[in-house]
Amino acid sequence: MILMIVYTKVDQSRQYKEAAVETTAAVQVEKNPQSLLLSDRMEAAASLAAEEPEGDSSEGSENEEEILGPAEKMNLQSARKESYGLVVELDHVSEAKISLHGNFGYMVFALEGAEDGTISAVNTNAVTLEELGGLTMGGAAYTDVLAGDGVALIMPGIHNEEIARRRKFLYIEETNEITGGIVAPQWMMEKMAENDYSDAIVEEALTAELTELIRTEYEGKLLYGPVVVPEYDSNVYGFLAENGENLEDVWYGLWMRDTGTVKKIILFE
Repeated sequence: MILMIVYTKVDQSRQYKEAAVETTAAVQVEKNPQSLLLSDRMEAAASLAAEEPEGDSSEGSENEEEILGPAEKMNLQSARKESYGLVVELDHVSEAKISLHGNFGYMVFALEGAEDGTISAVNTNAVTLEELGGLTMGGAAYTDVLAGDGVALIMPGIHNEEIARRRKFLYIEETNEITGGIVAPQWMMEKMAENDYSDAIVEEALTAELTELIRTEYEGKLLYGPVVVPEYDSNVYGFLAENGENLEDVWYGLWMRDTGTVKKIILFE
């Protein structure tokens, strides 16, 4: 298990809240001292709990939801008929799995190969992240996503230094939970320590070539990519393209640059 998620449900009493938060933070730091990088949420919760008057539980319940809660599932049937917005970004690319996000939310697809060489995409997670105010894809409020296999770090307001310093959340695919008091995978903690939030990095030098290929061969528009697929030992790149303005018109492709061919993978059947 790559994650060590430790949390304590908060009781209605002020004393128990203080102890619960302190215990959770202590366990996190013992398992991984770098978890202090994301401890602002826990410290804020402890402070608020200490200030809360006896017998008043309403504020404590709200603070609890800020620290940990389930992610709202996306209604795919309605979402696919809506505009995907101005930007859609790939967050994680591998031979067997991709994840992406836009103002519609965060989505994960498993890629399954068949004997005839075709590849199908199966949606395994789709959440709106409305609990965090949704995802903003432009301006100072832009939401960045650093994703890996099974987890995604959600950072609202990444271009606003004050907001970005305080607000970091982890989405865990397996449990469909969002938490701000976390111990993330080691590679993710190292990136955060270096203030490096790069994810699926576009090969800018190849963008024009792929853009023209998608336009002429598929009458579509390149949305994001190309991104190197690590598992391949040749020049294979993943990308997102579209043939319309709605989410269901977005598709994933594998570009075999050595042969000049593309495998088009439909995301929304």
